[in-house]
Amino acid sequence: MRRLFAPWVLALNLILPATEASSQTEDETRLKIIELVNRAAKTNNQNLLAEYVKQGGPLNVQDQKGYTPLIFAAYYGHEQLITFLLGHGADPCLKDTRGNTALMGAIFKGNLKIAYQLMKTPCVIEQRNHADQTPLMFATLFGRKDIAKALIKQGAAVDAQDNQGRTARSLAVDQNNSEMLELLESLSITN
Repeated sequence: MRRLFAPWVLALNLILPATEASSQTEDETRLKIIELVNRAAKTNNQNLLAEYVKQGGPLNVQDQKGYTPLIFAAYYGHEQLITFLLGHGADPCLKDTRGNTALMGAIFKGNLKIAYQLMKTPCVIEQRNHADQTPLMFATLFGRKDIAKALIKQGAAVDAQDNQGRTARSLAVDQNNSEMLELLESLSITN
């Protein structure tokens, strides 16, 4: 237990004054580190994250909502930080408490370049959230045609159903998004 905890203490000592770090219990320390690491990702503080990783701090940490540094970086559009995090072992397949991934966050925000970066990991293409929605369904819901096209080209199933029996096509119909429906129909024929 002590050996696993050592990187956390080292990382915390980089971030907090010594008196504050020494008064924390192990659980409090761990939660504080997760909060600070996620804040660094949210604010694009790659220098702090690089030092944290150098000291042995893990990147696949999740806060109480399941958010990871990678999810925050994707959501806030920090493209270079995404590259850094992925290069240092951040897992793009981790889900938050609703089952959403970093890719889904990038799709929601319309961060095209980041979505493309995250799509390079095969596990994320068909990964589902707790509503059984796929990234393609997210792209359809938020009108992200370029992302939908890229997902289909990488093998995303156009006819996958969520927990209410909806597909990407039916979502496009429900939203009166004729352009997305046309795209989904044309790409599903060619793939």
